[in-house]
Amino acid sequence: MKIAFFAPHKPLDHNVPSGDLMIGRGLHNFLRDRGHEIIIASRSRLWNITNSPLRWPSVYLEYRKTIQRVRDFKPDLWLTYHSYYKSPDMFGPSISQALDIPYVIYQGVFATKHRRNYRTWPGYMANKNALLYADHVFANKEIDFCNLSRIIIPEKLSRTYPGIISNDFSFCAQSRKCIRDELKLHGRTVVMSTAMLRNDVKAESMTDLINAFGKVRAQEPGSILIIVGDGEARERLESLAREKAGQQVLFLGQVPRENLYRFYSAADLFAFPGINEALGMVYLEAQSAGLPVVAYSTRGPGEAVANAETGLLSEEGDIDSLAGNIITIIRDTKLRKKMSKAAPERIKSNFDLNTNLLKVESRLLQLI
Repeated sequence: MKIAFFAPHKPLDHNVPSGDLMIGRGLHNFLRDRGHEIIIASRSRLWNITNSPLRWPSVYLEYRKTIQRVRDFKPDLWLTYHSYYKSPDMFGPSISQALDIPYVIYQGVFATKHRRNYRTWPGYMANKNALLYADHVFANKEIDFCNLSRIIIPEKLSRTYPGIISNDFSFCAQSRKCIRDELKLHGRTVVMSTAMLRNDVKAESMTDLINAFGKVRAQEPGSILIIVGDGEARERLESLAREKAGQQVLFLGQVPRENLYRFYSAADLFAFPGINEALGMVYLEAQSAGLPVVAYSTRGPGEAVANAETGLLSEEGDIDSLAGNIITIIRDTKLRKKMSKAAPERIKSNFDLNTNLLKVESRLLQLI
């Protein structure tokens, strides 16, 4: 199968890591490794394109180059990753029509609230046009599947799931010893968190976690919080951490994703509140390494974590409950061991990347 692949929200070689980027790369690499021939139709980023008229001439020129590039490639199918109102696919529908090939969207997103704001209406309509034109749409979040069901007939809509290669995030006893030696963590109960420390909901979540950990430290002085990640909010968060927990919060900076399993292995539980979070690859990675998860019960963590089975979830903004859940897992070693065993089993059963994408591949082959 020859596939023209397009990621209008963020090109796959973008240098800022994110969960969405990992999912897109995972989809692309899976299909490539299965032997399908893939061309990146365009590396143009269409983020906020409908509200940026000064960019329209350059986007039009890129569109003309893209249609020629794709025509020369002679694909069997056009596959767009992640189209939504902020980054609608402005290329795929018309190019697919011109070449008479199936048009597919993976991770389609739709919300009618954006039609009521004049600033978001153009993007909303452009995205809706792409969704309605698509021969098939895959939704990998429950809320997206429900919303898309309002405008797309069942035969053209599939509920799929993101995933990870669980072996890449398996517990490693040697890494646990090495990291705990290096960071002098022996005899401590280690709470781990990881996120980009951006001045948005990521920093809000980390602020809630640090405030909660201040309460944890008061009752469990042997505990320590390690935070992996970097960004413009780091300095402010470090200041807050010193205020709330003294020297018991370690900021380790950015760690390459392929090395994260070593730090998960060194920890005893994972905590990240997840304000306005999508499903969240970090929740899958941490569980795969055998870590119980503490988070808010928002839609992302709520899908990724089985409450009371592989972690403990609380209402968004409830700092006391967040702290209480961390303390519960620290103190209840029997519960922690039970969750540590159940967590990787859940990932292998529900969020195995290869298993989930085999179903996507099957549907793509049917379409052509």
